Amino acid sequence: MNYLAHIYLSGNDIELAMGNFIADSVKGYKYNEYPIRWQKGILLHRFIDSYTDSHLIFKSHAKLFFNSHRHYSRVLIDMYYDHILAKNWSNYHEKSLKDFSNHFYKKLLENEDHLPLNVKSSLKYLISDNWFNLYSTIDGLKRILAQMESRIKYTSKLSESTDKFVSLLSIIEPEFFLFFEDIQKATKTELLKTKYK
Repeated sequence: MNYLAHIYLSGNDIELAMGNFIADSVKGYKYNEYPIRWQKGILLHRFIDSYTDSHLIFKSHAKLFFNSHRHYSRVLIDMYYDHILAKNWSNYHEKSLKDFSNHFYKKLLENEDHLPLNVKSSLKYLISDNWFNLYSTIDGLKRILAQMESRIKYTSKLSESTDKFVSLLSIIEPEFFLFFEDIQKATKTELLKTKYK
């Protein structure tokens, strides 16, 4: 799961969403340096990643791209899942994707001083290019992948994967819906645990 899905799975708790958003940049026990609700968001992010990586549907989708993209295959599926979520956003949230995105971007800017340095540096791309809305189209997704590709030291060819994805969409999309039902249920159960209170 990438940014959009992680924020969505945080529910309406913006502090939890902030921690969820920065989690990839916070290693080990460094999460203890952040406000308590952000800490819980980081832990939630780690749970979502672990659940996703072990799910049979996600693993089967990653295998579809392994021969062409090797260890980047999981990164691609994370991105493609955000695309499918964005494309079908009205099925999942009462706010439009535009309103949801603008609200979260506003909160990010209000909390910019507390964000890790590498997250701050990516904000200009996320907000000015409106990544959450770009996710919803193949052209937008390809643009994001090209930006990611330009920041990767080794050849990844992420943006060249979209044609293959489109050819497999009739397989991947309905299975994503099943996966997303599972992860929503799992996340809700996880949030009931004492450590998130």
